[in-house]
Order: sequence, then structure tokens, then C-alpha cells
Amino acid sequence: MAVKYFREHLTPSAATETTIYTVPAANTAIISSLRITNTGTSTTTLNLAIYPDGGATPYKILEDTVLAIDSTMDAFNGVSCVMEEADIMKVTSSLADVDFYLSYMEVDRN
Repeated sequence: MAVKYFREHLTPSAATETTIYTVPAANTAIISSLRITNTGTSTTTLNLAIYPDGGATPYKILEDTVLAIDSTMDAFNGVSCVMEEADIMKVTSSLADVDFYLSYMEVDRN
């Protein structure tokens, strides 16, 4: 059982739900943080959802959360989030000037 640490970063297009991470086959992921920074010139509205097994019905982590200009937040507030094989994490911001930085660990179950 191997443990690997990773990071992903993304600056998605405005108002477009975008995949930031998909858990690989035979892995479990432990999300330690998702830092979100608004570098734009106005407030932005954020959404974060996890789609179990890549399905169509999401579990909403953030919904219509407002982030002020030049502000940063952690979507998980220091509480780890466990994701299983094929789960998908998607983010949306009403502005294009928002950076998402995901820190996580994968546990290979083979």
C-alpha cells in the first residue's frame, strides 16, 4: 500500500463547472485542503461539489458561497475529506480570476 502526496491547481473559466480532481482506480484520496483565492476586482460566488463514483448527483460542499476581493479561504476549514475511487471533485466560480489549489494524499489499495 503506497501513500503519495500531490497538489493540483486550477484557474477555471467564469461560470463553468470544472473538474479539479478525479480519484484514480484502486485508490482512496484524503483531501487536506482546497485553498481558493479571489484575485479579481469584484466578489465571486463559489460552488464545490463531489460526484460519488462519477455519477450525476453531487454532494455539495459549497453552494453560492461569496468570496470577497483579494481574499482566500479553505473550503474544508482544516477538516480532511475522504474520497473513494472514481469520485470527482468539481469547482465553479462566477469570475475567471479565482485560483484553486488542492492538496491531497492518495493511498494505493493494491
